[in-house]
Amino acid sequence: MATIQFFGGVGVIGSSKIVIEQDGWRVLLDFGLEFNPGGGLYRQGIVPRLSHALSDRLRTGDAPWLSHVYDPDLAKGVDELRVGNDHKTAVFITHAHLDHIGLTGYIDPHIPIWASPDTIEIMRAAREAGEAFEGHWPSLRSLEAEKPLNFGPFTVTRYDVDHDIIGASGYSVATNSGLVAFTGDIRLHGRHPEKSLGFAHKIEGCKALVIEGTTLSFGFKDPIRTEYEVDQDFSKILKNTPGLVLLTVYPRNLERIQAFIKIAQAHHRDILWSGPTAAFLQAMGLDVRAFSEELLPDVKKNPEHYVLQLIPSDWPLMLDLPLGPGSVFVHANGAPLGTFDPLWPVLQDWLRYVHTAFWSIGTGGHASPDGLRELLEIIHPKVVFPLHSQEPDRLWPPPGTKRWLPERGRIYDLDSI
Repeated sequence: MATIQFFGGVGVIGSSKIVIEQDGWRVLLDFGLEFNPGGGLYRQGIVPRLSHALSDRLRTGDAPWLSHVYDPDLAKGVDELRVGNDHKTAVFITHAHLDHIGLTGYIDPHIPIWASPDTIEIMRAAREAGEAFEGHWPSLRSLEAEKPLNFGPFTVTRYDVDHDIIGASGYSVATNSGLVAFTGDIRLHGRHPEKSLGFAHKIEGCKALVIEGTTLSFGFKDPIRTEYEVDQDFSKILKNTPGLVLLTVYPRNLERIQAFIKIAQAHHRDILWSGPTAAFLQAMGLDVRAFSEELLPDVKKNPEHYVLQLIPSDWPLMLDLPLGPGSVFVHANGAPLGTFDPLWPVLQDWLRYVHTAFWSIGTGGHASPDGLRELLEIIHPKVVFPLHSQEPDRLWPPPGTKRWLPERGRIYDLDSI
C-alpha cells in the first residue's frame, strides 16, 4: 500500500513538500519555504536564530515534523524528533525557486537530493554569487530527463517542463498502488510549451496527479501573455523612450534576461545590472556589466544608451539618475513581485517622486486556469490534488477525474482512490 501526504502548498502559494510512502520507504517531492511576502513571523528583518534555525522553523510551522530527514548537526533544540538518515528516504526537486528548495539545506547530507542539471547549476551559481542558503549546502545529484531511477519499491522519472526558470521538472513516481505524478510549477504560454505538453502525455491516465494552481488565486480575468509578447513590449519601450530605462526582472529567468540583452543591443543600449544580479549572471556564464559609481557620469550624459536594472536596495540611486518624463521604469516580474508585495506601493512612491512612468510587461511562470484545464484533459488522472494555490477549489477537473482538496498532514491511501 502506498500513501501520499502534503506538508506544504496547502492553501498557500509555494512551500511544496509532498511525501509518498510505501513499505517504509519514502520519496519527498520538493522541500520549500512558504511564499508569503510581508507575512509570517519572519519578516521586517526578523529571521530564525542562527544556532536554532531548524528548531525555529519547526516550531513556527515552516518546516514539517518528519523523522529521519534532518541533519543531526543542525538539530539543536529538537530532541523530540528523530533525525539522521534512515537510508530509505530520497528527495526530488522540481526547480530552483526558494518555495521549492528553501529547506533543503537542513536535510541530512547522506540523503540524496535529485534535480535536473540546470537546477543544480543555478543553485551553485547563486551560492557562488553570495546568496544566503539556510543550513548547509545540500547533497545534490543530477538526474537526466526520462531516465527512470529505482529507489526501494519506487521508480521515479523526471521530465522537463516549462516554467520561468530553466531546469524545471515534473515527476512521476511508480508505486504498487499506481502512478503518482507531480507537475511542479508548469505553464503552456512560455518559450517551450512542448515540454509541458510532452510531460502531460507521458503521464496520461495516472492514478493520482498533484498539480500546481497558482493562477487560480488571482481571479484570472486577463488573458495570459506569452514570453514573445513580453519581448515585443520591451522592444517597443526601448524604441519609444528617449531617456533612461529602469528595469526589474527575475534574476533566475535566464531566458528572458538573455532575450532582453539581445533586444537592448538591437536598440544600441547596454544593460547595467545590480551587483548581486551581475554576480549571479556572471556565475552562470553570461557576459554582463554591473553598475558602478564610475559609470554614473556617462549614464547621466547618455541616458538613451542605457538600461539600468534596480533591486529595491538600489532605489535611492534614483535621486542621482537623469529621470523624468522621458524615462520609464519597466516591471518584468522582478521585485517587487506584485501588488500583494509590501514593497509595491513603496516603488510607486519613488517613481512619483522622480516623475518617472511605470510599465508592467511581464508574464508569469504558472499555467492559466485554461492551461491547467488543458493539461488535465490530456492527463485525465483518476484523482487530482490541486496544490500551491490560495484557492484550490477553483480547479474544476474534466468528467471522470475526482478532485480532492489536500489537507496538511493527512494520510491519503492511494489504494482507496
